[in-house]
Amino acid sequence: MIRTTRVPVGLAAVWALLLTPAAPASAVPVRGPLPCLAPATADLLDEGAVLKTSLATYRATTAGSYWSVVATRGSQGYDSDIALHDPTACLLNSSAQGGFSPADWVAFDNNSGRLPTGMNPTRVYGHPGNTSPVKYKVQFVSGDQTLSTTATVFQPVGTAYGDWIVDIRDVYLTAGTPYTFTVTGGLSHLYVLGSSAGAPATWSRTAAGADFALHLPGTDLYTAQAGSLAVTPAQSGWYAALFVRDGWWGAPVSVRITSP
Repeated sequence: MIRTTRVPVGLAAVWALLLTPAAPASAVPVRGPLPCLAPATADLLDEGAVLKTSLATYRATTAGSYWSVVATRGSQGYDSDIALHDPTACLLNSSAQGGFSPADWVAFDNNSGRLPTGMNPTRVYGHPGNTSPVKYKVQFVSGDQTLSTTATVFQPVGTAYGDWIVDIRDVYLTAGTPYTFTVTGGLSHLYVLGSSAGAPATWSRTAAGADFALHLPGTDLYTAQAGSLAVTPAQSGWYAALFVRDGWWGAPVSVRITSP
């Protein structure tokens, strides 16, 4: 049993003020007194990767019960990072991998019992120590498509726009069943992401928290390459299959999902 000792309210308040460290001026906003983040300045539409030349906070709005994703990738040496906020503008998750590649992304789950649909402020900011000119691509994919685990043919993925960094599809997986995701095309990474209704921390995910990951070695995305990822989920539910390009153009991408 863990024992606790009550402390007088006045003394506890003094201790809190003395022991709470000051946040660095450049830190990504964290949950705290509202407002956590300045209002978003523009809508981020589901229209492929968009080139930007100034840091900003965008409105990413979902309308369906799917996994969605926001992502950024620096251009011409600039290293951009990304943070996703909840509708009250407080931080949900952020990605700051560092370096020009791979892309930074945050995927989030609007399926039943997870995050509500609506507007999520999305902030693109410069990686600490970056002194290059501000230039980057940013992309939002509002989930509205699924993948089949019984189709015998490869299913095309990738946005309808040739210039894309990420694409995301929901796929229903059954606990304990082994699946093989086979991908082909101009792709750098495949991630399979899950969440649990009782664990809010899993409702938004980054590369660091992916359940399963496949990293393809090729850097010439115009040359199709192939790879396979073995996935055995611990629980049944809607998972996200996230496709990431460390570039903006490349060969068409497709995936086939098989199970015994």
